[in-house]
Amino acid sequence: MRVNAPTSLREILHRPGLHLRLLTGHAQLDEPVTRVCVTDLLDPKRYMSGGELVLTGLMWRRSPADSAAFVAACAAMGATAIGAGAAAFGCVPEDLLIACQQYEMPLFEVPVEVSFREISDVVATSFWAQRATGLATVLGRQRGLVAAMAGGARLADLLSSVAADLGARCWLVSPAGRLVCGTDPLDQSLANRFAATFLGSSRVPTEVRIDDVTYSLHTVRGRPEHRLASWILACTGRSDEPVPPDVTAELVGLAALERVQVDEAARVERRLADQIERALAADAADLPSRLRAGGLEPGSAFLAVAARLTGLLTPADLVVTLLADLVSTTGFAATTGLTTVIARSTDTALAILRLDGDGPVGTDPRADEVVARLRRGVETLRPGIGRGQLAVGVSNVATGSAALTGAVQEALHAVAVASTGPTGVRCAGEITTHALLIAGVPTATRNSFHERVLGPVLEYDRRYRANLVRTLSVFLESGGSWSQCARQLHLHVNTLRYRMKRIEELTGRDLGRFDDRVDLYLALRIHQPAPD
Repeated sequence: MRVNAPTSLREILHRPGLHLRLLTGHAQLDEPVTRVCVTDLLDPKRYMSGGELVLTGLMWRRSPADSAAFVAACAAMGATAIGAGAAAFGCVPEDLLIACQQYEMPLFEVPVEVSFREISDVVATSFWAQRATGLATVLGRQRGLVAAMAGGARLADLLSSVAADLGARCWLVSPAGRLVCGTDPLDQSLANRFAATFLGSSRVPTEVRIDDVTYSLHTVRGRPEHRLASWILACTGRSDEPVPPDVTAELVGLAALERVQVDEAARVERRLADQIERALAADAADLPSRLRAGGLEPGSAFLAVAARLTGLLTPADLVVTLLADLVSTTGFAATTGLTTVIARSTDTALAILRLDGDGPVGTDPRADEVVARLRRGVETLRPGIGRGQLAVGVSNVATGSAALTGAVQEALHAVAVASTGPTGVRCAGEITTHALLIAGVPTATRNSFHERVLGPVLEYDRRYRANLVRTLSVFLESGGSWSQCARQLHLHVNTLRYRMKRIEELTGRDLGRFDDRVDLYLALRIHQPAPD
């Protein structure tokens, strides 16, 4: 139960010296009052937000029908009660009493000798006194939480009791949809919905309504400073009602304490990952000990996972945070860092993931589950990527530290292939051999080969809209079958032969020669996603 509860109607009516007389609404005496609204407008809705104690001198009343209109407006905005001054009519009109009874709106009479200012002062004094008490309670609770976390307690140990005290249910979710901790179990689909809504929203805090429950979503910032690196705090009340801002602010502050600890642990982990990467690059004998220092047993089955983030103005280490988040959704131990040594790149991150327990060598169902979870995580992140691209490459399973270097190269080749298509995950085992070879060639060399072989055809298409590149692609994919290619393109065979002759003239290649066909096929594939 919240300590800093608002002033109730009962407290105000029973305040000595005010002599307020309740006329109707005895069942609503414990309703909270958030503020006082003094008005003589027939329709005061624009000045109300809910929970008001409405004080009126009844100057708006010209006929009995006006009472119903006034009370209806107050009820529509969620007013707590109406206080009517007796000065204008000598008493509260009967029609106002009837209207309040109809709308179940508490009504009390304000004596002539009591000013509205006196009532406002009482409410304000009570309100700020309770806020001060609440603030002292919050500060005391936060001091206790800081001490507990400094002593080794984690947020998962403290969150349920704190949230219960504040009257809230809440969950901490990562951008990839991983549940960090929560007051209750959370379905994975709900976690993904929280993350996708948070990342896709134009501004936060924001809200999402799911199965008749409204959840507010708040930012818990971490390192680096970016929404894709932040945690999401999802909150709702114990009875599925909105959570007050002061409660969410306290919960965000509590979650921020946990995030500081997690970020510090990640900093240490990246230092260990850097040592592992250097040992891999140098084929060093101390690789097994480096792996053990990173929490990875050298004799285990491993997967290497590489990620590349492009097309966004982001902190350099954001890709490391994203990959660490993604691999954490798999449930397997991993160490993550930048590939500044092996790949000589600052936009690519590498994770070494250990598959726990015994499993078959080569194709491993555990690896299939890892890939499936990585793909779900990437889909959840997609709204935050926007026009950028997140490419992820996964190696085949490698057993033992001696096989890790090959697995890392497979992951880097796979991420290079993934980078030629839209945001997504590619696996080394799914990629054809020529695609891996293309991915292993430097970008400048690939682009130069593509331009030398297909440049004249591309220019011809741009100038005459002849669609020769599409024709060549379909021809090669159909195994050089004239009839099959013509059917697929809805062309006469003679028209197809004319087009292919033009391609031969422009490229200087003979489509009857196997070597020339290979050159053309590879040139096409350099800037097209390889088929699965």
